[in-house]
Amino acid sequence: MNKRKKTRWPVWLVGFIVLAGGILGINLMVQNVLAGNHSVTENVEVSPSAYPGLNIETRTKKTKHYILSISNVLTNNKEINTPIQTWVNDQEKKFLTQVKTGTKTLQGDHRAELNITVDTNKINDHLYSLVFTSYQITTGGANGQSIIKSFNIDTAENKILNLSDIMTYDKATVNHIMSIVKEELKKQKNVHSYVFEAELQKSIKNPSGWKWSIGNGVFTLYFNKYEIAAGAAGTVQVNIPLKSLHSYLKKDLTKKWNITYENNDEPKGKRPTQPPLDPKGKYVALTFDDGPHPKVTPRVLKTLKEYNTKATFFMLGVQVEYYPDMAKKVAKAGHEIGNHSKSHPNLANMSLSEVRKQIIESSHRIKDATGEKPTLFRPPYGAMNESVKKVTKEQKTPIILWSVDSLDWKSRNAQAVNKEVAKNIRSGSIVLMHDIHASTADALPHMLKSLKKQGYQFVTVSQLLSLNKSTGNGPYYNQ
Repeated sequence: MNKRKKTRWPVWLVGFIVLAGGILGINLMVQNVLAGNHSVTENVEVSPSAYPGLNIETRTKKTKHYILSISNVLTNNKEINTPIQTWVNDQEKKFLTQVKTGTKTLQGDHRAELNITVDTNKINDHLYSLVFTSYQITTGGANGQSIIKSFNIDTAENKILNLSDIMTYDKATVNHIMSIVKEELKKQKNVHSYVFEAELQKSIKNPSGWKWSIGNGVFTLYFNKYEIAAGAAGTVQVNIPLKSLHSYLKKDLTKKWNITYENNDEPKGKRPTQPPLDPKGKYVALTFDDGPHPKVTPRVLKTLKEYNTKATFFMLGVQVEYYPDMAKKVAKAGHEIGNHSKSHPNLANMSLSEVRKQIIESSHRIKDATGEKPTLFRPPYGAMNESVKKVTKEQKTPIILWSVDSLDWKSRNAQAVNKEVAKNIRSGSIVLMHDIHASTADALPHMLKSLKKQGYQFVTVSQLLSLNKSTGNGPYYNQ
């Protein structure tokens, strides 16, 4: 029988390996602690969108020191996915580096935040303009920083398009576009006074650096904060009617891509009036945030229908954009729809112009999908500043908070959700839930059955406010 020969390692080598492993382990542990990874809540989900060939990946992460929320678009092609993923990864890497550097200043509720969202402009079933916004709050002051990056993709030819693929341009073309941009900026009264002429000239004269998209009859240019204007202007967007650029577009473009030159009309719709409530009744308003979701929202709707219950859904503009049919189903079922911002940032750390964009753009998307403009607003995290109050007052959308937090976002457990609601519910309560967690859909049947047994009736937030004769902008927590 052959004896297996034992390998003898030199003592110095064994010691080195142990030491190196120890140092590596300590280094990783330190990095995890610095990033708050000893208390991490992370979720990754990939689901099909309303756009052919595109899937949406949503990744959320909460640690002691930061909150991360990233939306990304995935296609079936590596040549398209790789540069997009590289940019997203680069944004996350820079963010985490800054978090690590400033960890000592991130205590209590002062957590850093990275919020990456994507707007999708559909040209046809294989041509899309993807406009990413990376919004970061680290330790560099109260206001965050927004960075915009656009990717124009062709899923049929499996490539990312360059400006030269759609437009023939030379010095004369650039000068003409410069004049159009200036005229369009004059119409933006909240931006025009902050524009730096020299910086605008510098940016426009570099077409290879343009951040652009096409959709709904317009060619759009995007400028990062401080790129062409003072910080008070925030990020700047200029929409140029495609008909103004007709002579510069590639000749076969309109036929091949089926591009239209006029903006589409917005759908019109009107919600039926609700009957008045009995002042002696026992009412609660159930609310659902962060949707619509392609898997969870249908389950929530089914349960609400079974119990003949109406609720209020505070929707995100980016979610409505990707799942417009689901938003439409919520409205068609007779539920109330509120605005929850475009991309769920902490509005309390944003400028007036940034807050206005978050609220108004989300409102437009909800109206496009459902046919009705939302009449209520709930700020993400319940965070607000004077800018939020100003814009919501302008839009006539009262600020709605909550009096019962189900903590479904934290527990992700149906029994825990029901226990939390049962413990804190009372007549007049506004209950906070999220129609993006499967556990919330799991909890709902027992919750409705139990509350109905106790004599509660379920109403929308607007009905609850009318019962209390509430007027003004709020914020409203109710009982």
